[in-house]
Amino acid sequence: MNRIFGNKIFIFLFLVFSFGFAHAELVTSDEFGYSIDFPEGFEIQDMSEDQTIVVFSHSSLNLDVLLRAWPEGQFKNAKEAMNDTMKRLGAEFDTSEVEWRKQKCVVTNFKSAKLSERGISIGWGAGVPVPEKKGILTVLAYSPESQAFDTEQMMISVLDAIFIDKGSFSEPGLITTLAFPSEGKKDVALKIAGKSIKTTLDNVDSKASQFLIDREFDVFKYYAATKSPLMYDAWIRFYRLIARDSLGRLKKASFDIWSALQAESMKKDALNPDAALAQILLNWVQEFDYERVSAKTDKADFTNLPDVLAGRGSDCDSRSMLLAVILKNCGMDTCMFVSEIYSHAMFGICLSDKEGQKIKVDDKEYLVGETTAKNLTLGKIDAQMQDRSKWRAIEMY
Repeated sequence: MNRIFGNKIFIFLFLVFSFGFAHAELVTSDEFGYSIDFPEGFEIQDMSEDQTIVVFSHSSLNLDVLLRAWPEGQFKNAKEAMNDTMKRLGAEFDTSEVEWRKQKCVVTNFKSAKLSERGISIGWGAGVPVPEKKGILTVLAYSPESQAFDTEQMMISVLDAIFIDKGSFSEPGLITTLAFPSEGKKDVALKIAGKSIKTTLDNVDSKASQFLIDREFDVFKYYAATKSPLMYDAWIRFYRLIARDSLGRLKKASFDIWSALQAESMKKDALNPDAALAQILLNWVQEFDYERVSAKTDKADFTNLPDVLAGRGSDCDSRSMLLAVILKNCGMDTCMFVSEIYSHAMFGICLSDKEGQKIKVDDKEYLVGETTAKNLTLGKIDAQMQDRSKWRAIEMY
């Protein structure tokens, strides 16, 4: 794991925003049906009285985000809403269409002189229909022309972290879906607890997941390079977005694993087969080959989960996330714990009736799982890593 972390100093709060927050960075509008997991440091710059228009600005970058919620019926579709927006801005633009969450969405690259007093702006935009007749959401992320190249990854990160329904919290984002459409299925053979399990991944899953990891690590590197007090929060968001993407990519594999091991789990613990399954899978990942992707600080030291599932070597954080993702897809309450002090990661699962070492997150206690030491049971922590204050949770959405 990378060793360029800082301490968490503060979490910004949108005090004037009457929206809800599941995470400190997750802006949610129940009225208009959308959420966005912003990178750290964005604050409200302006907002209309009816909250249909909101402008966010980054606290240390010349980067703004304009949200516009269009009422149902004002435009026929997202493309029409985006085209109208671009014309109002006198923008030069190119638009691509993509189906995401069974909605016809658009992604636009644009150039406009009307968005900012700083002169010509260059940016990226997304137009997304919101289900349940809540209209169309347009999101524009933009910077001054001279700085647009340096902020482009963060712009794209904002657009890829849009959510419009419950399912979108456990599926690849809009931008990643556009960049990496399905390429067909490939077979994956697993051997878990003596059972041969056949499942599939999409041929594009590994490339798409790596694309997201590389992009989000570029976003994180900004905070690390500037020694921002928000660096630790950025690190947590990095993992959170990987988990969101992986939940969708490993959904079928998770179900196939659960189906194949259900009888064995019941046999081991009829009263709590979930705990038995978690232990079976913990022992499985403990046998994986160890591999560091990168020891350099300019590249993410994290193996994408489709590659881990397909047999590539892995480290503590990718193994911990793999368990959290598979068991979350099986309906269990899981998370991943990371520590910059211990330079380590662990798996966590909420099993209230099981004894062992646990870490409390809000009002829940998660039994921990050590993924790199062989034959350890759930609830074991290295004696030198037991300070709970040194561990931070990456919760699934």
